Amino acid sequence: MTELGPKVLLLLALVCAGVGVVDAAVSREWDLFVLFALTALLLLALWVRQRAHRVAVTLRPDLAHWIEHRAETAGEPFDDVLDRTVAAFKHGIVVDEPTD
Repeated sequence: MTELGPKVLLLLALVCAGVGVVDAAVSREWDLFVLFALTALLLLALWVRQRAHRVAVTLRPDLAHWIEHRAETAGEPFDDVLDRTVAAFKHGIVVDEPTD
């Protein structure tokens, strides 16, 4: 994995905002508390919204291994390869590849 995914970045930003909320509350800086709390709520809403549109699917093990192999070879996230594969199949842009 060469890059952090959006979920990880959102989670890290949410943790930073949470630390800011706690620090502002302890030091009784209420204006900063409100700013950090609003930032944390917005980040949480983005994180929940990002997860909401994904539908859980079960793949055959051979297809899951193939997608995992393609993702590792291309250096991109598993979900991106899966989305592109399903879109190609849906639009009839499927070409036979030589087996490895």
